This record gives sequence, structure tokens and C-alpha cells, in this order.
Amino acid sequence: MTVKGGEPALEPALWSSGIVQNVAFLLMLLGRLPDVELAAVVACPAGTSHPLGARLGLPVVGEDEVAGRLDVLVELGARGATAAMDAFRRAGGRIVSYLAGNALAMNFEAVACAVPHGEIMAEAPFDAVWITPQHWRMNASYAAMTRSPRVEIAPHIWSPVLLEQSAASAGQPLFWKRRPPGAPVRIGIFDPNVNVLKTFHIPLLAADMAFRQRTEAIDRVLMFSAAHLKGNAHFEEFCAATDLMRHGRLFAESRFPLAHLLGLHIDLVVTHQWENSLNYLYWDVLFAGYPIVHNSPHLGACGYSYRDFDPADGGRAILDAVARHGADPEHERRCAMETVWAYHIDNPGVQARYAELLASVMDAA
Repeated sequence: MTVKGGEPALEPALWSSGIVQNVAFLLMLLGRLPDVELAAVVACPAGTSHPLGARLGLPVVGEDEVAGRLDVLVELGARGATAAMDAFRRAGGRIVSYLAGNALAMNFEAVACAVPHGEIMAEAPFDAVWITPQHWRMNASYAAMTRSPRVEIAPHIWSPVLLEQSAASAGQPLFWKRRPPGAPVRIGIFDPNVNVLKTFHIPLLAADMAFRQRTEAIDRVLMFSAAHLKGNAHFEEFCAATDLMRHGRLFAESRFPLAHLLGLHIDLVVTHQWENSLNYLYWDVLFAGYPIVHNSPHLGACGYSYRDFDPADGGRAILDAVARHGADPEHERRCAMETVWAYHIDNPGVQARYAELLASVMDAA
């Protein structure tokens, strides 16, 4: 498959990691708070540049400068050198652990499956732990490892800025347009297949259930972030068991930015999550106006929902989306905008909660 448009150097990193996007959104949000003088990304090691700074115009502070320039360090997706963190704490700085991924599940995998991920334990305690809502149930108990006296929920945050920049880089119109009546849809599965929380299995089964009922409704199913699984016995056998594969309608692709695919290669997105019910994929697809078939309780009446681990219900939801999407575009747009606004970095309520979290850290003895 050929994807239109070139990709800036940071594009693959941004779109292969929700954590990197979370870092960008958090910095942009904190920079909007009236009591925050400087919100900067820390370059580790010191003396290096940082691509987020170049891409988004964000200030960059070297790891060796933090003790003199910053009051709070938020560790998100990376951990600073112990010596630098000790110097920062001696200078009166506060350190926050921000858990935006399911750290507990990934540590389970690191033990049971010898997979190359898992939380790296810090040698020093944290002043606070912030946990995003979708991971509170599992990560709250795990946070005891940090010895922090403050373990709190931090709002999940999002902005369309990266999606819009990505669409511009591809020269690709972002928003959904109605297809010819009766035209078969091209389904995209974007679950990353890097841990057990989000994999191709349930979305593929749901798509196959829909295909079995209405073969003419589905043109093809593209599984992104799955090309590396080719040759894997389980993956090959699983795919071979589907009607989609038997009819030549199923394809495993590499990972590409979502905005480079919507409309050009994809008409509908199917996804499934387990203990990860807030996800940037949802908000990006809703914002762009495309139908999303999902099992998240946080989308309300938006999108097309199905029951957890229920491919038959997922197939029903896919055919429902094929039949109904675009029937009431005004309602669909209003529902989508209301849903994504709940997590938007410009939402005053979201900003107020982060201001409270920062104040709590700074007021700590």
C-alpha cells in the first residue's frame, strides 16, 4: 500500500506512541495555565536537542539546567538520570510520576512473557503520582512502589493539533465525505499489537462476522501495525481461519499516521480495548467525522459501540455504521465535538484540575 505525502522526521515517533503525544499535549496545557511561567520539555541527556521543541515550538531545557530553571518535573515516558534528579530535589524541586499507560499490565507481561517493556523503578521517591482515569483501577495500587503521599487522578487530555498537522503534511483532506450509496467500505484496524491491551484479534473477528453476513458491504480490511507479525504462526493461522482472508480481503500493513489514511484508504475504523478505555484514536476519528466501531464506555452515544469481547455484536455494530453513518450529520458532528471537548487541553475544567494538581505538589511540605 502506498501512502500519499511525505512524513516529517518526527511524524513516525508521534504516531507510533500515545505517550509522546501525551507529553506534547501536557506541555501545551501547562503552558496555558496562568500560574505557570515556563512549561518546557527536558532534553536527556543534557546538551541534546528535542524534536518536540522543534515541531511544536515548545521550550527546551537541558537535563543539567533543571535545578536552576524549573520547580516541578513530570516524568512521563522517560526517566531522568539519578544524579540530575537528586540535584533537582536538593534545590527544592518536586518530582511527579505521570502514569499515562497501564504500567501494571506491562509489568505482568515483562514477567510472564519476557517482553521488552515494563516500568523502570526509580531510586528516589516521588512527591506525587498522577494517573489517567482509564488506568486508575490497575495503576493506583501499583503506585505504592513510588512511596508518594499523593496519588491522584489527572484528566486524560487531547488536542487535534497533531492530527491537523499530519493531515497538512500529507496534503490530505481531513474530514469525512459521504461515499456513493451502496459502495463497500474499507475498514481500518489500528490497534498497535504491542501488548495485550490493544490487539487485532477482536476487531478482526468483528469485521469477519460482518463480512459473513454481508459480503458485499466490505471491500477490504487493513490491519495496521501488523506487518511485523507476518510469519508469526499464531497470526498466520488466525488470519487464515477468517472468511476475509479466504476471499482475499484481508491485509497486514505497517504503521502509518491516521490522517494519511482516512478517506484515501480507510472509510471506517474498528477497535477494541481492554483496560484502556480512553484512547487518542477515538478522539481523532470522531474529530475527523469518520465512523468508529468500539467498546469504550466513554464515547457515550457517539460512534457505534459493541459489547466487550463480543465479535458477533461487533459485526452488528459495523453493519450498523455502514447503514447509518451520515444519515444525520449535524447530530453526529455535535455529538463528536461534545465528546472530544471533555478532554481538550483548552477545556477550562481540564485546565483547572491540572492547576489544582500543580498547586498540591507545590504546597507539599
